[in-house]
Amino acid sequence: MADDATSVTRADRMSGTSEETMDEALAPPTGRALGYGKVAVLVAAFAFLAGTVGWAIGQKDKDPLSAVDVGFMQDMGYHHSQAVQMSIILLGKEDIGVSLQQFAIEIIVSQQADRGMFDATLDRFGHATSPGDKAMGWMGPAVPLDSMEGLASDAQMAELQKATGDDAAALWIALMSEHHLGGVHMADYAARHGHDGTTRNIARAMVKVQLGEVLDIQRFRVNEKLAIPDGFTDPLEDQRMHPLS
Repeated sequence: MADDATSVTRADRMSGTSEETMDEALAPPTGRALGYGKVAVLVAAFAFLAGTVGWAIGQKDKDPLSAVDVGFMQDMGYHHSQAVQMSIILLGKEDIGVSLQQFAIEIIVSQQADRGMFDATLDRFGHATSPGDKAMGWMGPAVPLDSMEGLASDAQMAELQKATGDDAAALWIALMSEHHLGGVHMADYAARHGHDGTTRNIARAMVKVQLGEVLDIQRFRVNEKLAIPDGFTDPLEDQRMHPLS
C-alpha cells in the first residue's frame, strides 16, 4: 500500500472520504507494502463492521429485506467466492511479485468479510444464503448461475491456473477487473433499488471499493508495462466505471 499521504484504503472508500480521481489513481505509486499485521487489522476491522451490521439488523422485529436485497446478497456471495478463488490461485504461484500478491490478499480479506455479512443477514431473517441455479432475476431476466455478470468461465480459470510470470499477472488483473465491474453493476442496482437501508449502504460502499480496486490494479498493470490479454478491453473505458448510485 502507498504511504499514508497517498494511499487510498478500502476504509476511505467505504466512508466516502476518498476524492481520488482516475488520473490520480493511475499516477505512479510511491510503493505498496501490506504486511500480515495490516491484514490482521483489516480482518479485525471487518469483523467489527460485520458485528455492527448484524446488531443493527437484529434490532428489527420484521424482515426488512426485499427481493432485491435478498437476491443481491445471495448472488454477490457466490460472485465473491470466485474472486477469492482467483486470488488464492495467484498466491499459489512462486513467480508473482509481492505487490500483486498483496492486492490479492486485500481482495480475499475484504470479500470474505462481505460474504460473512451477507450470510449473517440472510440467515437472521430465514433466507437461504445460496442463490440456487439462477441469478440476477432480482434486477432483470434471470440467467444461469455461472452466467452471472463478471464471472470467469471454467476455461479462463483453468488458463489462470496454468499461467506463469507476467502472463499470470496480466490475466489475473484482466479477470479481476471484469469480475469487479460485473459486481459493480449489480451493487449499483441494489444501492438504487433495494429496500433495506443497511443493505443499500453496503451496496454503495461496494461500488466505491471495487471501482477503487479496479483503478489500483490497472495502475499496477500500467507501471509494470503488462499488456492487456487477448480477448479483454481496457476496463477504464468501460461504461460500468461510471455507476449511477
